[in-house]
Amino acid sequence: MRRLSTLILTILLVIAVMVTALLTYGYLSFRSRLEDKAVAAAQTQAVAASEHISAAFGEVMSTAALLAAELEDGALPYSSIETRLREIAADRPNIDGIAITFEPFAYDPDLRLFQTYVYKLPDGMYDALVGATYDYTQTPNPAAGINTGWYVDTLREGAQWHEPFFATGAQKILVEYGLPFAPLGGQGEGPAGIISIDYTLQDMSALIRALELGATGYGFVISAEGRFLAHPVREYMVNRTIFEVGSDEALTEAARLALGGASQFVEIPDPITGETTWHFFEPIGATGWSIGIVLDSTHFLPDARQTVRDQMTIALAAASAIFLAATLLFHVDHFHFTNFWTVSGVFSMLCVALIALAWTLTNRLEVVDGTSITSPSQMDRYLEGLTSANPAAAPLRVPTGILIQSLQFPDATSVTINGYIWQRYPVDSPLQRGFALPQRTGEEATLDEVSRRRIGDEEVITWYVGVTLRQSYDPTRFPFDHRLITIRLAPADLNAAVILIPDLDAYDLISPRLLPGVDPQAGVNNWSLQTSRFAYTAAPITTSLGMTRDEAAPRSAELRFSIQAQRVSLGPFIAYLLPGLIAAAMTFAYLMSGHEPGKAEQITNALNYAAALFFVVAVIHTALRDQVAAVGITYMEVLYMLLYVAIVAVAANIFAVARRAGWAIVRYRNNIAPKVLYWPVFAGVMLIATLAVFVYC
Repeated sequence: MRRLSTLILTILLVIAVMVTALLTYGYLSFRSRLEDKAVAAAQTQAVAASEHISAAFGEVMSTAALLAAELEDGALPYSSIETRLREIAADRPNIDGIAITFEPFAYDPDLRLFQTYVYKLPDGMYDALVGATYDYTQTPNPAAGINTGWYVDTLREGAQWHEPFFATGAQKILVEYGLPFAPLGGQGEGPAGIISIDYTLQDMSALIRALELGATGYGFVISAEGRFLAHPVREYMVNRTIFEVGSDEALTEAARLALGGASQFVEIPDPITGETTWHFFEPIGATGWSIGIVLDSTHFLPDARQTVRDQMTIALAAASAIFLAATLLFHVDHFHFTNFWTVSGVFSMLCVALIALAWTLTNRLEVVDGTSITSPSQMDRYLEGLTSANPAAAPLRVPTGILIQSLQFPDATSVTINGYIWQRYPVDSPLQRGFALPQRTGEEATLDEVSRRRIGDEEVITWYVGVTLRQSYDPTRFPFDHRLITIRLAPADLNAAVILIPDLDAYDLISPRLLPGVDPQAGVNNWSLQTSRFAYTAAPITTSLGMTRDEAAPRSAELRFSIQAQRVSLGPFIAYLLPGLIAAAMTFAYLMSGHEPGKAEQITNALNYAAALFFVVAVIHTALRDQVAAVGITYMEVLYMLLYVAIVAVAANIFAVARRAGWAIVRYRNNIAPKVLYWPVFAGVMLIATLAVFVYC
């Protein structure tokens, strides 16, 4: 009989090991193939981005070369320079400024210095500076405020892209391409001056923001010295280099090689987000610079919830193999007293380990309400899909931004927020200004206009908002629950054909984990803010609100701003889990205490003990439900329900020992079965509840 049981256990162990190996191989191979495909796609995107930027700057270089040729062969008379520069600037909106600067007395023998500079105004029009406003031939000395390298270095060293600098005449931070040009007819020695074309860092950033980099990716451009020309953190632009920001040697080495002309790929923790990321570097051939693309590797992996299910399935198979190995190792088929306890302990610890693993794997899963919008390209694709059937009827887009400065949960189904909301309207638009908050509850609310100003052809209005909003909340996973704080934003005018869009340009970083739109000082006690994002959902309004179908403006999508908050579990652990575990241990201790068969007073003692323990557990259980405003059964309550069952079961077992001593289960090894099975059953039921609530739900 023992040989048969050993054979069966061995076969089961082999099957469990094989299943674990097959599941692990399938999981790893699938992820590897998916990752290789994602890396290849991202690399292709990096190359395409590099070519796109290189083409933009190649056009700048070609424009400068064309002007140089026209000046040298006389096709562009010096007297027509301003007109020609205005033509070029008007035809190429990416150019912020263009100048022709002459060597001393090269423009006019009676005039030492001369320059014609056509530059873009804030309203998009162009103006010109004619004549030298300062001596640009001075030796560069940035420490003394003499920033003339754009002219002197180009004249000495030839065509080049300069490091970003503050242009005294233009009063802007520019990145500039300079090209010397020869005197008319090629006569004379040396250049007659230089052609310089300006590209603002704002234009560079616009190119980067247009890239398709997913929900958490971002791009940057570094100059030949590693200085950031474009970066989502505005403070880095011009002021910092990648060698100062990047503390990882692999990152800085990849940047050096990329600036040397080699494509690079490294996988390291990103210094901005802290997440494991892929860094791609591609040289921008026309300039000697490099573009960097940072992508969150998890964005390209399988669905996070499916990944957790796969990992837990592998863990369950592995735990089964370990348990079967333990039964063979400790010869449970010998029915020895010590073997029973050892296998019981192994099973219980495996269950506890699996429970902890499930908590860990599911604790940071993100929840997205609707279609997440984290880049202008995502927003454009979504909105184009809404109006593809009738592009002519596309609603007016009103950029809307939000900054949350404080949060509070007055109860389980509402949130109080304070902060700013702003909108940008065309100056000449007759639209009613403002917005609606459909979730607003109560009469007390603050909605004060604090600023109204004109910027270019737009009117920017800012409101200070303090309001309580109705929220949905599911406490089932307490104490590992989360709250998705959702702020629904709607146009103030129901009749207007308008759609609110997130003002993404107003945020330095729009990666959800970096909490755009949330003040760093904002927070809620016992809650950790995890992510924030804008999203669109299908408009919930299914009625015309009393208007005719022709009068009612279409409401195909609603803008939402959401913040995911995760409960800090330490407090609930101490308040509810620890007392529950102590109660379970006390119940087990009472079960293990000596009980002699046939003694009736043991029943009275058991009932008294059970009643006292039941009262304590019931009080804690009631406090738990009150705190989370539970309607159904929460995860933590499974522990207390188990305690109720355990208390009753132990009391029943004591009754059986006292009154039914002849029962086989009582006589076998001095009532060992209930004692050995106590913790395995307890841990096993908690494991089943954990898997049902967190993993396979």
